[in-house]
Amino acid sequence: MEKMRRFAVLFAFILFLTACSGGQQGTLNEPAENAPAIAPISGEGIVIENGMTQQIASYTDPMKEDYTNEGSELLRFVVYVETDNDTDMDGKPDLVKTMVQVPLQAASGVYKAPVIYEARPYIGGMYAYQPQLPAAGEYEFDIADMYAQPEKRTPAGSVSTLQHAAAVDPSDWVYTFENDPFQQQFMGNLTTYDYYLVRGYAVVQSAGLGTWGSEGLEVCCSQAEADAFRCIAEWLTGDRKAYTDKENNIEIAADWSSGRIGMTGRSYAGAMAFEVAASGVKGVETIVPVAGPSCWYEYNNTQGIPSGLFDKYDFITDLAATCASRMFADVDPELVKTYEKYLATLRDEQIALEGDYGDFWAQRDFSKTDGLKCSALIVQGLNDVNVRPKNFDLMRDAFLRCGCDVKALLHQNGHVTPANEQMKTDIMIGDHTYTELLNLWFTHELLDEVNEAAELPAFTVQSNLDGKFYSAEEWKTGNVLTLTTDDASEYTVSTEGATPANPTLVSDTLDGASGSDHLLLAAQDVTEEITVNGPVAVHVKAKTADLDKDMLMLSAVLVDAADEPFSTYDVGWEVLTVDDVQKKGVDRGEGVPPYDLVEYHATEVTRKIVSYGSMDLRNPEAGYDPATAVKRAESIEADTWYDYTIWLQPNFYTVQPGHRLEVYILPFCGFSSTDFALELSTPEQLVEYGVDPASIVPFHHDYSFTVNGGSVDIPVVSSGK
Repeated sequence: MEKMRRFAVLFAFILFLTACSGGQQGTLNEPAENAPAIAPISGEGIVIENGMTQQIASYTDPMKEDYTNEGSELLRFVVYVETDNDTDMDGKPDLVKTMVQVPLQAASGVYKAPVIYEARPYIGGMYAYQPQLPAAGEYEFDIADMYAQPEKRTPAGSVSTLQHAAAVDPSDWVYTFENDPFQQQFMGNLTTYDYYLVRGYAVVQSAGLGTWGSEGLEVCCSQAEADAFRCIAEWLTGDRKAYTDKENNIEIAADWSSGRIGMTGRSYAGAMAFEVAASGVKGVETIVPVAGPSCWYEYNNTQGIPSGLFDKYDFITDLAATCASRMFADVDPELVKTYEKYLATLRDEQIALEGDYGDFWAQRDFSKTDGLKCSALIVQGLNDVNVRPKNFDLMRDAFLRCGCDVKALLHQNGHVTPANEQMKTDIMIGDHTYTELLNLWFTHELLDEVNEAAELPAFTVQSNLDGKFYSAEEWKTGNVLTLTTDDASEYTVSTEGATPANPTLVSDTLDGASGSDHLLLAAQDVTEEITVNGPVAVHVKAKTADLDKDMLMLSAVLVDAADEPFSTYDVGWEVLTVDDVQKKGVDRGEGVPPYDLVEYHATEVTRKIVSYGSMDLRNPEAGYDPATAVKRAESIEADTWYDYTIWLQPNFYTVQPGHRLEVYILPFCGFSSTDFALELSTPEQLVEYGVDPASIVPFHHDYSFTVNGGSVDIPVVSSGK
């Protein structure tokens, strides 16, 4: 029954995942001075036309079991970067496996290559490790032991890039696992950045600590994880050592690197780009994080309560186990036991906080950084219910606070990259595809080319009306449309029969009137076009008598309603379907497989959820800043009025004249992916499923609360264009 436990996590992550990555680098058998080498070539280096880099290298496909670098204008090989910490506690600094792809011209010394760097724990393999954790509270594990910093290795020799590349073994990245439920061929996203590779960039990718081929333990969302990925950036700038394998201490330098790095990647990889940038490390000059969590508390929780994305408190534990591909096979059983004690400790700390902000989450809140020194182009789906838009807002605020140049690209889809590596699709953003826009951005930021990227506005936003992208400068302007309730009488909302899951919320509940499980707090006709541009604040006075419950969710939803159907982008829990514009219409380079040019598919609706949010009735002080959601020193009192402000997810959303804005108060805000199936199971059933009952989030269905009036502050601009 362990599979049921993993399936719950798998379902929640199905959009959060792309599989890829590494294997084990073979040892160098010959002395460095006698090793054969790839023959160098000449050339002119990077070519820039119309502000963008152009193809300079012929493409070769690395995903063949007999691949060789001989005769290829693109070199592929693996190195092992030495980190500072000893997370597996074996007395040596951990080595992290790092995949390098570099044009032969750069490796030959014709030019120094700028680097596209992706730090993505998924790419070593996923879901093939099934941890066996003890019951909650059974183990104690001193996490400080994982931060020991032993003496560094002493190199026994060195080898050049051309020598190392001549001995490449494609099994380092082309391999499978017998127990892989997806039967993937890793690393699957090795080819994601081929567009940049053939245009002269080097591409560097790593799954990090505790993944296949690396040393250490998968220390999900921790400072140690960020530190290890930072070390790879330091190797690219010449400030750290890497080795050809894990045994012989043969050093290899990134002698082809310009030391100018742009990090990118979606979701977990977007978070890692931000966390490495937060260290202020030299060389990382820009990042393009796509739907990346900036605060792991805010990904899992909101305003003192679990967000509803998962049924269990142990998200960090499950994510770590999901990506711990080092544990897939041939691992010392004692190391597995140690790791499972660590995982259990992570789980217990999450259980203890019950959705509140504390030291555990503060250590994983990188939005509080003051170390940012690079630029950023933050990419976010406005309809992403996985990594919700508040994470982009917190990330952007961090860049502004540090005085960095930051731009945002906001699209109408869910948890996807606009150039979708799974579907092989791309979209137009003005006159350019998304891929071309990033070409302009990286060419400007890493090669100092003055081009259109230098003129990007603060926000490039896809309209919810017609799907076209427009420029915007305003965000959280202070220009507020305030809605108030006409009826300040008391109204009781019950959880009985309330809808917990997103797909049926609009059709079953938000019907333009109040009901037993929801209150229509305020409504207003829209007489001129307005654009919501920021987080909405819903203020209510409320009380409850049900304080014997562990957790009491209070939610609010803003709805755009109309009498006649209107066109919009209705994602729900999934991602948008697409309409073909031109099959294979996106040229990614000669020899590089093209993408299809598509448009996001709009649908006709009469009601659209614009934004949503939840908080814990037991924590009225919890605000927009995650750090305000600390556990109260004393519980609230039964049947006592408290003032609450429910902060809804920020949005850029245009409302047309003739529509109505409606704000509802309800128990569950409806962005959960499930019906809380585990929470509704008995303790005996949970044990049978392999789930610790103590880890279950108690989303109760048997409480009520009473509301006595309120108001809604909606940040707006008068026109969306």
